[in-house]
Amino acid sequence: MTNISSQLDVLKALQERKLQIKKELNASKIQLKGKVQNFITPLPESHSKTARISRLVSNGFAIYEGIRLGASFISAFRSLFGRKKRHRY
Repeated sequence: MTNISSQLDVLKALQERKLQIKKELNASKIQLKGKVQNFITPLPESHSKTARISRLVSNGFAIYEGIRLGASFISAFRSLFGRKKRHRY
């Protein structure tokens, strides 16, 4: 009889631990979801003229850098296959 009751106690302890872990996982999932949402959410629109100009310049520079990086990748890719030698200026 004691063997069965000790097994039941262990089983009950395991079930309680499982519920506790589920609660912790749900809490951490909610916290992670909030952090990801804050990271993805766009910045609020600013109404000052200098902030808008600054954002426009920043976006323009990011586009320029992306095009430049893409062109260098294409050049490096072509040089791998010997179609065109890569020129560095």
